[in-house]
Amino acid sequence: MESRDKYLTFIPWQGDLNNTRMCFETALVLAYLSGRQLVMPRQYRRQHEPEVEQGRFRPLHPGEFYDLDRLAGLVTLVSCDDYERVAGDRPSDRVELRFDPGTSVFCFPRIPAPDSREAATVHAFAASRQGRLEMTREMDACRSLHVATPMLEHFYAFFHVSDRFRAVSCRQLIRDHVRFRDPIVRAARRLAAMLGAFSAVHVRRNDFVTQYPQQDIVPSRLLATLRERVAAGSRLYVATDEPDKRFFASLDDVYDVYFTDRVREHLPADLTAGSLACVEQEVCAAARVFVGTRLSTFSGYITRLRGYRRAEDTGSYFTDGSEGSEMDDGDNPPFSWTNWLRRGQPIWGREFREAWDC
Repeated sequence: MESRDKYLTFIPWQGDLNNTRMCFETALVLAYLSGRQLVMPRQYRRQHEPEVEQGRFRPLHPGEFYDLDRLAGLVTLVSCDDYERVAGDRPSDRVELRFDPGTSVFCFPRIPAPDSREAATVHAFAASRQGRLEMTREMDACRSLHVATPMLEHFYAFFHVSDRFRAVSCRQLIRDHVRFRDPIVRAARRLAAMLGAFSAVHVRRNDFVTQYPQQDIVPSRLLATLRERVAAGSRLYVATDEPDKRFFASLDDVYDVYFTDRVREHLPADLTAGSLACVEQEVCAAARVFVGTRLSTFSGYITRLRGYRRAEDTGSYFTDGSEGSEMDDGDNPPFSWTNWLRRGQPIWGREFREAWDC
């Protein structure tokens, strides 16, 4: 069976923009490595469609905020309807892949021999993750490979590709071809140009602090953290989901504070909520210094975007004042996520320099 007749299907992450992005990127890289067409799940919705349908949440389709035409010639994307017309429902010719997020690494193409040098490298790559996955003969041969559990993985820290050239090409695939749509980029550039020299902070609150109470940062602690990174008197852009801006009143005495509301006139009137979130990420990526919310994938992706831009400062700094990229080089580990994982932090809780060092 030729590769063009083989498909990869997957369950999308049932969450907001950046968790959905992470799952999509991982599926995209697996399709790229295995030479399969990627089937876009029916669970995805378009901007004009309801978020909840028959009691079930539907994540936003990546095509709403990414220019997926950039993938032409690299990975073929197929709609669920087209896939069903061509491949049909053939359980006998489908293999399922299941694993829990944050527990495993995928060795491509195979898990190395236990006593080999590469096995030692994979062990260091995995850090605290114990599971090992690979392309089995059944997975190679089947018409449809189905990832049956939603993935919350950084593709570059999940796939250990034995061929260095292919490993780099995976990172370049995401860096160069999974890019925000032009209207988002143009709006962000206008806003960043209007702000001039500025720093930025992302403060995630609302349901996030319910899930992670330790991230319910009081204003005095937020200000103390910012003072360590951002000089007093600086212009500060604040990206936040906190509706009550009085929460940030203490910042006004130290910084020239900007929120989206203050710059709304510089943004297109028809900008959707999802696109506005992407604009804010691009704006924060253009800042001199960026401080994010620990465990927020929104903040994490901003750090990666800063790496793609070759920003002068690509450090991971958090509003709670806890260590970020400062811990990466302790004991000189071979991979920058090693100490983060050893300290019990979830790998999705921030981004790492391996994403943009390619």
